[in-house]
Amino acid sequence: MDATMKGFTLIELMIVILIIGILAAIAVPAYRDYITRAQVSEALILGSGMKSILGDYGWNHAAWPTKFVGVNVVPNSSEVNVTLVGKYSEMSDTVTGVYPVGQITMTMTTGVANGQTIFFETTDGAATWTCTPGTLNTKFRPNACK
Repeated sequence: MDATMKGFTLIELMIVILIIGILAAIAVPAYRDYITRAQVSEALILGSGMKSILGDYGWNHAAWPTKFVGVNVVPNSSEVNVTLVGKYSEMSDTVTGVYPVGQITMTMTTGVANGQTIFFETTDGAATWTCTPGTLNTKFRPNACK
């Protein structure tokens, strides 16, 4: 072999491709889980937006509203305006329970977590809320819902 010939052998190239393949096999599922956790965080943000609205309504009426209506709808006296639908999740349109105990259901509508639920629950008229994972897969749960 000529001393001036330089380059990689076929075996060296195959080893590099093997290493890249192993790294990709690990990285792609981790990236997918990361994306799903980001989508689930939208449900938490969407649900968090209604906490103060429900607290105000409950304080003034000693009851939960009968229905949530979208922000472009004029509510009647027993309804409140909230954002019900996000890009990856949607909120139930009612509070389950009798004031001061209540529960809101957030349902994932897109992605790997599609159809899985998160619950926001209160026992003190919306003064404090807890997040319960519902049917959401453990690996997608945010720290607030574990």
